[in-house]
Amino acid sequence: MHSMTASFLRSAHGGESQAHMRYMAWADVAEKEGFCKVGKLFRAVAFAEQVHATNHFVVLKDVKGAFLVDAMAGFGIGRTQENLASALEGETFEINEMYPAYLSTAQAQGEKSAERSIHWALETEKEHAKLFERAGQAVAKGQDLDIKSLYVCKVCGYTHEGDAPDKCPLCGAPKAKIETFGC
Repeated sequence: MHSMTASFLRSAHGGESQAHMRYMAWADVAEKEGFCKVGKLFRAVAFAEQVHATNHFVVLKDVKGAFLVDAMAGFGIGRTQENLASALEGETFEINEMYPAYLSTAQAQGEKSAERSIHWALETEKEHAKLFERAGQAVAKGQDLDIKSLYVCKVCGYTHEGDAPDKCPLCGAPKAKIETFGC
């Protein structure tokens, strides 16, 4: 694997891993503040971020050694409204800056597995941003998020609201590979 693509995947793995843990902590805050569905949203997105981190790690399976990994990561635990704003800021950074640059590099270097993993993460982060924005608007009004269930693909991490899909709309994985996060 080309060193630049590998470096970007390591950074993405670090960022997604940290997002997973951050969202789990923020889910606890939301639930304690009475926003059960926002808590479920954070847990579903945390699972998707774990899928992304795992996918990036697997693509790096032949890259051996210890590496110092730089990854953009927000820190701090605030109230749910603040945590949602931080989550939206992180997802927006990934959508507008990080993943497009990483994807272009993987494409230019002909790294097909990296390209697929990065593409799946990028498209999923767009869904996360929409959901966090809606949740932030609801919480600003003192309301919980109006959702019934969320579905996360165990293959690509795609997060879907609404009815359970027969297959993942992003990677085509069958329904059996889709995790349900009910509210």
